[in-house]
Amino acid sequence: MPKRPKAELQAVSNLESSKMSTAEKLLTSQEIVSRLDELPTLPVVVYELARVINDPMSSTSDVEKIMGNDSSLTVKVLKLANSAYYSIPGGVKSLQRAIAYIGYDTISQLALSASIINALDSKNGADPLIAKYFDVREFWKHSLAVGMASEVIAKVLKYKTPSDLFTCGLVHDMGKMALLTTAKKQFLKSLEYARSNDLTMMEAEIELDTLRHTEIGFQLSTKWRLPYQMQIAIANHHQRDPQMRGGLSRESNMVVDIVFLANLLIHALEFGNSGHGKVLGLPRDVLERLGVNQDILKEIVLTVKEKIKNADSFLKIIDGV
Repeated sequence: MPKRPKAELQAVSNLESSKMSTAEKLLTSQEIVSRLDELPTLPVVVYELARVINDPMSSTSDVEKIMGNDSSLTVKVLKLANSAYYSIPGGVKSLQRAIAYIGYDTISQLALSASIINALDSKNGADPLIAKYFDVREFWKHSLAVGMASEVIAKVLKYKTPSDLFTCGLVHDMGKMALLTTAKKQFLKSLEYARSNDLTMMEAEIELDTLRHTEIGFQLSTKWRLPYQMQIAIANHHQRDPQMRGGLSRESNMVVDIVFLANLLIHALEFGNSGHGKVLGLPRDVLERLGVNQDILKEIVLTVKEKIKNADSFLKIIDGV
């Protein structure tokens, strides 16, 4: 058997070393989760708002006082309140008037949404290898649309606080942004695998046996002390079976089902992109659990299509672009 040229042997050796080096650089799930400490924390005003809004003795002036400690966030919230999404007659120039029209809870959710997007801003999105598969702005368009769709579904189903569902939908995939920042190599590998094999990101992560974006998103949501409903929506928005969600209450399962449905609906409408192009159907069992028949579904789809027309302008305000 003829000997391989020395140059060829060296090339093979270099290739094997490169493969070994790449493998060595891959992080364990524990290492990825530990890197969450590198992400910014949410501003104190977010937690103070949540505390005051949950206090039945609080007043509009209490909210204004807290927001006054963060003028840039106040300006952003007022811009959001004046956006076409809320269509407040004559617009608003003060938090007091904004609260009167859209309520304490919505003001808090807007402040939380803007803060989360700002904290998850990642420079890795500009990496050419990442950008080939993942457009950060398209990701947030998808996420924002899921938030809007979740709120629409919640309103149609008469859920008590639809604005809560807006934020649950908006952040459902925030684990992907966390992975982009903390484990770029694994994130790119999942992106490439999903696109090459016509899989969702979740399916790719399962087949590659890597840390799921739902898990790291959940870990981050607990680290940031986000509301419980947001935590369960992040952790379970790909889990169709309520029995596999860790014993959630009926109301909590409804929250997850709404975000689950909203996510599939926005994928079907092909609005934005969360990292993959696969479109799944709307499961009958989820629709039945929510009491969504064909007429209700038609109403939801038409309303969502109308609402997401405002997504671009809303996103420009919320992410400061």
